This record gives sequence, structure tokens and C-alpha cells, in this order.
Amino acid sequence: MAKFYGAQVVWLGRREEDLDIRRKQESIEKHGPKPVYLCADARNYDSLAQAYQKIKTLFPEKRINGVIHSAIVLQDKSLAQMGEEQFEASLKAKIDITVRMAQVFAREDMDWMLFFSSLQSFTKEPGQSNYAAGCVFKDCFAQSMDRFLAYPVKTINWGYWGSAGIVSSDKYRERMSAFGIGSIEAEDGMQALDTLLA
Repeated sequence: MAKFYGAQVVWLGRREEDLDIRRKQESIEKHGPKPVYLCADARNYDSLAQAYQKIKTLFPEKRINGVIHSAIVLQDKSLAQMGEEQFEASLKAKIDITVRMAQVFAREDMDWMLFFSSLQSFTKEPGQSNYAAGCVFKDCFAQSMDRFLAYPVKTINWGYWGSAGIVSSDKYRERMSAFGIGSIEAEDGMQALDTLLA
């Protein structure tokens, strides 16, 4: 978005800004506007609302064109091996943030709202019931929002990203390969995203 559209991107995350985040900002700045990072817990209404106000303060002359939900808490275990707290951590990253996004951004005059979901909504791989439940909720909630908001609400149910993101380790590559599942590469994923948003 920064490279091809000159978009000013704002990242929200729960952790404090660190060296890793600054490196990522600098790598994007070589191609377009440097992303702004704000520490906020998007599961919490007040925290997300404060981040929204900060964005409006930092960029008073700009409008927010779109919002993307791409949060994940990875807790791969069977239900028999998973405590309620672990189950909820993954589920809340999907459910709570989805609802808070609607509460905070729904009235903004945007071009779109986008939810990154997963094929897990349909395939239900072992050990990911918490993630699957959160993705199904996100899909249904987004579809409902699309009916009453003035702009499109889109969902993309990604497959497996093997060379970027939280599951790009050797362990997951071997696991996905055993299931016969290939990786989505960044260039292909970005082309799909560009097509969806167009």
C-alpha cells in the first residue's frame, strides 16, 4: 500500500514499539510513507477508541480509507489439552477485535473494511478449534456488517502463508506439506488482495 499507492499506514499492536517494529518501518519507508506504530489493545474499546483519536490528531487533513483486522494468537492444541484461558486468548483476538472495529470505525467514511480470516473456517484442522471458531465468527460478523454499512466490508479467507507471518517456521512447513498444502507466497497474496480491494 505504501509502495504502490503512497498510503500512510498506521499499525496497531499490543506490544510496545521495539527494534523489530522500527526495522520494519524503515524497510517500508524506502518505498513510500513510513508506517506509524501505535500501541493499543484493540480487544478493548477504550484503548482502540484512543488509538482512533490519536490517528485523527496525527493526520487531521486525511481521512481513514480502510481498516484491516489481521490479528492472531496462536494456541495450537487439542481441546483436551487446552485450558479455557488458552482457548479464549485465541478466540478473543478474533471476536473482540472484530466487534471493537465495528464500534470504533463503523461511522468513519471509509472505502472499505477488511478482515483477514482463514480457510480454517471451512477445513477445521486438528488442534485449531479456537482459531476456527474465531474465524467463523469473524466471517459471519463481517458479512452482517456488509449489509448495513455504507461501504464494502470484505473478508479474505487465507490459506497457509509459509514464508511470512506467525506460522512460517520449519515445523509448520513440514506439517502443511504432510497435509498436501502448499504455501501462499507474498507476491501472489498481495495480487489477490489488490484484486479484492479493487
